[in-house]
Amino acid sequence: MTILDARYAAQAVNAQGKAFFYDDPACLLDQLNGWGGPSLSPKEVYLADYLASTRQRPSWLPAEKALLYHNPKVRTPMGSGLLAFADRRALEAHLKERPERAGGRTLTWQEALKEGERRPWVPTDFFPPPPKVP
Repeated sequence: MTILDARYAAQAVNAQGKAFFYDDPACLLDQLNGWGGPSLSPKEVYLADYLASTRQRPSWLPAEKALLYHNPKVRTPMGSGLLAFADRRALEAHLKERPERAGGRTLTWQEALKEGERRPWVPTDFFPPPPKVP
């Protein structure tokens, strides 16, 4: 997948070491939950640290250590409103700089995966959700 803004990128690495890249964490979450694309069993998962990344270069965080921030008003490549931060302090610094993004909620990677079992993270405003693959 083409990454237009690396601050929103996500990456999964399979057992053979092949990396799969996503332009929005929601795309990876949806694929892992069976909402489209081939089945994927990653050995490692990384998210771009929003504050430490630039548009051209991601700074990867292990997904398990990232703090996700969800606010549908935040524009992301696939419209998910999901941003990844290294910690709460980094998120608070971002919200202080961009107060119009306040009012969202924080999640761990595991919480986001669990929530994605019930519904896709990528908004379905224009396209119906793909069938869930068992």
